[in-house]
Formats: sequence, C-alpha cells, structure tokens
Amino acid sequence: MRPRILIVLAILAWSQQASADPFRVHVSAGAAHAVGKPQGSEFGAGGAGSATVELSLARTIGVQASGGGFVLSSSSSSETGVASHSTGTAFLGTVGVRVRPFGASHEGGLWLDANGGFAQTGSFARPAFDGHVGWDFRASDESKWGLGPFVGYTQIVQPDDSFRPDDARVLVAGVSLSFGSAAARKAAPPAAEPTPPPVAARDGVVEAKDECPDPNTLPPGTQVPEGCEGPAVKLVGDRLEIDDVILFEFDSPRIRVESRPLVKRIAQFIWNHSEIIEVVVAGHADAVGTDAYNQKLSEQRAESTRAMLIHFGVDASRLQAVGYGKSRLKFDTQGADARNRRVEFIVSGTTTPAAAGHRSKP
Repeated sequence: MRPRILIVLAILAWSQQASADPFRVHVSAGAAHAVGKPQGSEFGAGGAGSATVELSLARTIGVQASGGGFVLSSSSSSETGVASHSTGTAFLGTVGVRVRPFGASHEGGLWLDANGGFAQTGSFARPAFDGHVGWDFRASDESKWGLGPFVGYTQIVQPDDSFRPDDARVLVAGVSLSFGSAAARKAAPPAAEPTPPPVAARDGVVEAKDECPDPNTLPPGTQVPEGCEGPAVKLVGDRLEIDDVILFEFDSPRIRVESRPLVKRIAQFIWNHSEIIEVVVAGHADAVGTDAYNQKLSEQRAESTRAMLIHFGVDASRLQAVGYGKSRLKFDTQGADARNRRVEFIVSGTTTPAAAGHRSKP
C-alpha cells in the first residue's frame, strides 16, 4: 500500500512543476493521542505527520492525495489478559477534498478537509478515514507560503471478527505548512509584437501611393476619406470610445493575446493626441462575487491595462488606474453579465476646454 501512495504523490508533484498554479503542497506535523477504549489506555502520547498534494478545482475547493502516519508511545496500563504493547504505529494513504470557505475573497484563513483510504497497521491493511480543520496565515494574498495550526481526527476501522473489533481513534493537533496559491497575479509585460505593415491599401486597393491615412492619427473632427476605414478609437466628450472590448483571462488581470492589438491602437491614439493630458483607466466587474473580491480584481485589471499602454509608448504620467468593482454596473443585472466586465477610458485633462467636454462618471 505504501509504495502505491508514494507513486501517486510523486506523479502529482511532477505535475505541479509542469503547471504550478493549480497545485498546492501541504506538510503537517503534530502531537497525537488515541481516544476511547482500549487504545486510549494501552498507548500514550505520540507524534504524527503527513504530506499532501492538492489539485485546486476553484479558489474555494480542491481534491487531494495524502500520505502519512503516526506513532504512539506505550502506556503503563493495559487491559487484563492482553499483552502490553511497546509502541503503536500506522501508515495512512488517503484521497479526499479540501474546502476554503473564504477562498473566493482572499488567500489563507479557515480550511477543512475530509479523506478516506487505507491504514497499514502491522501486517494488516484496514479502511480508514480522517478529517482536519485549520487556519492558514499568509503575509499577503500574493504570498505562496502559509503557516498555521490545525486539529484532526483519524479512525481506523477494525473488522467485526477481529480479536478486538473496536475501531482505533486518534486525535492530532499541530502545525501545517502550505505552499502554492491560486490567487490572480499581476499581468506580466506583454511579449514584443512584430512591427505592423506600412499604411497601405487601407481601402482594399493596392496603389503606388495610398490615399487612406492611418485612422488613429486623424485629429478629432477630421472627416475620413470615402472608402477608408474609420478610427478604432474616438474621443467623444470626455471618453475614449473603442470599437471592440478588451478581453481578460478568466478570474485574472492578464489581458488576452487577441486584445493586445486593440490596446496598442488606444496607446497610439493617446500618443498622437498631445492635447490629451491625462486618461483615467477605469476597471469594472460584474455582479457575481463579493464586493471586496470584485473591487480588487477591477483594480488589478485597470492597472494591467495601464501597464500595457505604458509598454506601447504612453508616458506613465498621462495615465491613472482606478477600480470600481461592481459599484457601477453598466447593465443592471445580478448575473455573470460579460457586458459589465469592462475597462473604460476617461479623459480627465486636456489642453483645450472644448476638447474636454462634459465630465461624467466612469
């Protein structure tokens, strides 16, 4: 039984290196003591330890495989007619589920698990199950390391036809060390993109000298020549209106690859319009999830968009990032409405009053 559990843990550990984000590793150690008769009187205090690899299915739940065991010291008292024991040992291999009730809003905090499997006691392999509850302290939501106390209960099932059919029950209390996190991280700088082709044939006709200008370099109010495409970005009042939506990875501030050209066009527009002094990048979320979690995610997405605009050449002093969470829904729905998950661009300062226009809320 023990070699099989070690093989399972080795496979999961290898998988963790290939895809680090979904996996967590937990190592625990503590004191153990049998409860109930007869084991409670036959054995004294001892120690216990375990190693667990968890595959996170979501921020609040994961499946796990564990290997561990405990050693109990001998006791001076024992049942009459039963030979005294030196020490009691058991090696366990289990699989189960771990739940983090507050995982949707932050890393760390309360966790619970329940597991089932087999225990090796002497030359016998018996069914066993256990459960634990603990608290994971983390320095921040971005930290991958956690440390905290836990208590647990293990029960090893004895068959009815054994010499003593009473199940073995053991309480454990100690410290658990965790590594790994599913928390969203700030977006990495985007990879360098190839230089776009020269402005040519924008109206679909190949000519020696194309008559269509780059639409994003046109000053506000300039008429686009017939047959040419209009600008992807427009200044309307105090807002930059775009012809598409910036997409993000699920539950993450990382901008999806297909939306990076759109962010680049926005950066080109800001760069070419020097009358725009400052732009506020405003992040918004839908109505699903807690206020605190949506607020943080909207701030991270706004900051991620600002970072990419800077990468594409906009001066950092011309950009601010703010998040509004789900406080300003564009469509009044309480579901997962993709139209509410958005980033808006508000011009908060211009060199001419006429260009600034009316100031409205993001």
